[in-house]
Amino acid sequence: MSIKTVTAVALIAGATAAIVPQIASAQDHVLKVSAPIPPTERDPVYAWMVAFEKGVEASSNGQIDVQLFPANQLGQLPAAVEGVSMGTIEVSFSIIGFFNALDPRFQVLDAGGLFNSPENAMRAYQQPETRQMLSEFGAATGVKPLVIVIDGQGVVVSKEPLETVADFEGVKVRTGGAAPLLVDPLIAMGAAPVAMPLGEVVPGLQTGTIDAATNSMGVVNAFKMADVAKNVTYLPGNYTTVGAVVNTGFLDKIGPDLAKIVMDEAMKAESVIFDHLASAPAQEAAWEAAGGQVIRMNDAEQELFLSISNPIVEGLVAQNPQMQADFEVLKEAAAASQ
Repeated sequence: MSIKTVTAVALIAGATAAIVPQIASAQDHVLKVSAPIPPTERDPVYAWMVAFEKGVEASSNGQIDVQLFPANQLGQLPAAVEGVSMGTIEVSFSIIGFFNALDPRFQVLDAGGLFNSPENAMRAYQQPETRQMLSEFGAATGVKPLVIVIDGQGVVVSKEPLETVADFEGVKVRTGGAAPLLVDPLIAMGAAPVAMPLGEVVPGLQTGTIDAATNSMGVVNAFKMADVAKNVTYLPGNYTTVGAVVNTGFLDKIGPDLAKIVMDEAMKAESVIFDHLASAPAQEAAWEAAGGQVIRMNDAEQELFLSISNPIVEGLVAQNPQMQADFEVLKEAAAASQ
């Protein structure tokens, strides 16, 4: 089952309970996965969730019951992420910016200018050195990364066309968090960043709280944002990084064998992400079929965008020795993943 509710388990009672050995339930452990995206397998995150569910339940012989809760059923961000740290939710997905409250080291994953394609970024995250680095994130708050994926090249959906850097002047742009790596480049271009959970984006566009929102093609299509904002502009050098964290107490509780299954199946499920990255033309076609417009800046504007954003990113990274070290790991992984 892809979206589940917890079922009651019948208890065996009576005199035979004293003499019959206790047999473990077929589903000894429940693993709830929260995500803000709708339940459509056209979205890479939800496709990963489905693949993960099938893999874990099969490999654990049903000892782990994976329950999927898309569309913020377990609460909006950042509350769902806090739920993982507290242990009330086992796993939660989020755009990376909302993990920064758990551990500032997550914010390096928002650094632009590292990769030259979504596939390059995804392969870089799969490098052993990157996985080792990521395994350290969140330890002090009782979480660890379960998976980090690329949801495509970053786009900004907007009411008015954004074809040049100058067009960003005065535009209220939603960002997936308030980390300087996310907001400072936009501020330098004259925009006014507004940190906002994904579930509030469509109402924000409708009411004028924001004029635009950063995201990915998969998400803007899944949320039918063309109904409220017709334009999507690709952001040079930016790739939408999404992750899921798992509660480490849960992994300890289920024991090393089942914990290994959870982590291994999370990696195996990454294969579906590449299929979705290859579907970018179909995502663009779906946006245009809904009445939207896809915008790519010309070469000169792309160079101008990067000439503004990259030095800001590098300057911010240089201020923090730990971030600089993590940035170098990603930089080397990107070079090794061309």
